[in-house]
Amino acid sequence: MNENFEGYSNLIEEALTTLGVNKENARCSEPGQWLIFNGETEVYVDLWEQKTDSGWNYFQPEGYNLHVFQVLAPICKLPEGDDMLQAFYEDLLQNNLNLLFASYIINKDEQMLAVKFRRICNAIKLEDVIEAIESVGFYAELTRGVLTQKYGVDPIQLDQEK
Repeated sequence: MNENFEGYSNLIEEALTTLGVNKENARCSEPGQWLIFNGETEVYVDLWEQKTDSGWNYFQPEGYNLHVFQVLAPICKLPEGDDMLQAFYEDLLQNNLNLLFASYIINKDEQMLAVKFRRICNAIKLEDVIEAIESVGFYAELTRGVLTQKYGVDPIQLDQEK
């Protein structure tokens, strides 16, 4: 691991501590991975060095390593049936407009909705990390309650093991 990774990792753990989370308990088996809980919702906090161009990066940095910070919270399963799924997607797109520091994402392979925040770490501050964690946790918990009831979909259940 390089010095930048360690610095960003320390910043994330400082944010977790500020939020009242025990950083040792939140650490996962791999460096740069933490798991915390917001109510009934798992919130994954990740840090990695992007070493290859995925084709989706809008730029390639020069002069520094590209580190990515992400917060992701699985919410619920996708509804079944084309009509129900279309209405679900329309609700998500409409509600996405209102989200701050987060956006909805769909994982079609796992048939699941999640909310996420992702950014490059360059010039990231403690407040940025805290806002990302708080917003993803808030929107995931709020959405979980609303959409599971409205569409009768199963919420993603807590995994108490890391």
